[in-house]
Amino acid sequence: MDSSASWGDVGDTAESISRAGREIEQRARRRVSSAADKEAARQALLALTAAGARLARQLDTLAARYESTSVAEPSATQVALDQAAAAAEDLGLSTRVAAQAIEEGE
Repeated sequence: MDSSASWGDVGDTAESISRAGREIEQRARRRVSSAADKEAARQALLALTAAGARLARQLDTLAARYESTSVAEPSATQVALDQAAAAAEDLGLSTRVAAQAIEEGE
């Protein structure tokens, strides 16, 4: 786990997710179905996959910083970060499936 993850890193990753999402949205609005457009959409989904995995790792690292061994229950901050990390991981898994579907021509 990257112990140097910071809130700035999370912001940078969120921005890369936003850029890839805008790319996909623009292509979806045009409804162009050329092979080049499909490949570009697949690449944007793969970028989202990588960014989702990166964000999950960063949020896990930040959650660990809020962990306290002296209390029985985790703090609200730690729980929220853990949940956000799980959601980021889900994003990565979902976009990987979508990219694979494009590749397989579904």
